[in-house]
Amino acid sequence: MGISQDDLKVIQDDIVATVRPQWHAAPPADLGQVSHGKLKADEWRSCFEFDIPVSLLCIETQRIASGRPTDEHRAKLVHSTFLLATAIRWATSHRTLTMHIEKYTNTMKNYLKMLKDLHPNKRFRPNHVNALLISNYLCLYGPVRGWWMFPFERVIGDLQHSSTNNILGERCPFPAVVVTLTETKDKWRRQCLQHSALSQPCTRSFSI
Repeated sequence: MGISQDDLKVIQDDIVATVRPQWHAAPPADLGQVSHGKLKADEWRSCFEFDIPVSLLCIETQRIASGRPTDEHRAKLVHSTFLLATAIRWATSHRTLTMHIEKYTNTMKNYLKMLKDLHPNKRFRPNHVNALLISNYLCLYGPVRGWWMFPFERVIGDLQHSSTNNILGERCPFPAVVVTLTETKDKWRRQCLQHSALSQPCTRSFSI
């Protein structure tokens, strides 16, 4: 058994009750409903880095305290969620040491193994394979915060919500915004390469 509607209601209530710093993107309060539309990458990250793992842990703790029988499938589901949350934390660290890369790779491989155990008849998607390649980019470019795409996603969001007649005029500010963000991103990448704590190149091979 996976997440029930009652579990989803608990997660939604926890999202509303959570106090966050201003820079932290909160998932929609009606998470799991069609009405909130497609989640942004930062909202997905928040869901699996904090909100869903903590809520599932509270739910399972209450189930055990109430004397209900242990559900092995649910236990694996919670464990896999924490593996994913841990992998995200290792990958998005402000520092990139060889230890961070190894921890991320091992945790992600354990997560994918658990995922296969939960859904033996499902095939891995390209995103699952790409997740194993992130460690290569951590070796090459340093901390992921220097090269992730959130700034450009914000620009795309602004463009999607802008009101135009489909004719870009000379005073359209968006090209300048894109140029500014590109220059900023290049600056971040240079700083990450200069201050990266990696002292030697890394090589990785993957097998699930």
